Amino acid sequence: MHRTPVNFPGRQRGAVLYVALIFLVLLALLGVAGMQVASLQERMASNYRATNQAFQRAEGLARLAEAQINSEPTGRFIPRSGERDEQRLCDDPDPVRGSAWADLRSQDDDPDTAVVGTELNDCMGLQPLNKGKGPRNETTRSIWQISAFSTDMPVDPTSDAGVETVFVP
Repeated sequence: MHRTPVNFPGRQRGAVLYVALIFLVLLALLGVAGMQVASLQERMASNYRATNQAFQRAEGLARLAEAQINSEPTGRFIPRSGERDEQRLCDDPDPVRGSAWADLRSQDDDPDTAVVGTELNDCMGLQPLNKGKGPRNETTRSIWQISAFSTDMPVDPTSDAGVETVFVP
């Protein structure tokens, strides 16, 4: 068996090493940029989830208050015990409602949940609310404004939401 001698170049320049290192640096930069984008998207998704969760909790509180008014024989709002719920009248000296009320709730020490129920019939004055002729099976009922506030979590909240509804039970 006869082997042919391999001729190695006497002087190697190492260009492949430099090209490989440049590619490695470029890939590392792409990886770092990709991780930053993924981290930003994760934070955005977390914020969206917290906001949606706070809105759903506030919406649920408003619907519970509406259901409670509908099921109450006297048709009135009864605040939940141990919570910061309240029934307000039209001549309330502190008429803060809507987004201003929700903003005040969010600045509270313990802003978890709150519901305010206001019967609006007395607010309307003597003007009739119905125009024309209503259905025979409808009776004149009270009109309620329900304001509900909630955070995404009871402890250490990151987002809050307020919902306001006007309904006829």
